[in-house]
Amino acid sequence: MSLEHIILSPEGSSSPYSDIVVVDDRELHLSGLIAMDLDSGEERYGTITEETRLVLDNLAVLLERYGSDMDHVIRATVLLADFSQRDEMNAEYVRHFKPNRLPARLCFGDVGLHGKCKVEIAVTAVKR
Repeated sequence: MSLEHIILSPEGSSSPYSDIVVVDDRELHLSGLIAMDLDSGEERYGTITEETRLVLDNLAVLLERYGSDMDHVIRATVLLADFSQRDEMNAEYVRHFKPNRLPARLCFGDVGLHGKCKVEIAVTAVKR
């Protein structure tokens, strides 16, 4: 098995994880992503809908960059700071996937997320 560990964080970051792990040049395992500007790494707080949209838009960019897309996401893990916002998150979440291509998913909430983040999403995808 071959593994490629990709660090997207700015140089000098002390994060104790890889942002993406590529397995056998086929599977992409993306660490949890929060609402942020991909270029600067600056967090972008907003409503649960706005943060969910930005996270999933960013995931689409990263997947495309590494040879996949939202149609090839096979598993998602969604963490919510406030589980009562699940319906609002779901309303935005489903807009990013074709109805017949929804990934397997685990969603849980009332967890402490970084800063003032409302949502964090991690995915596993296969390359196209």
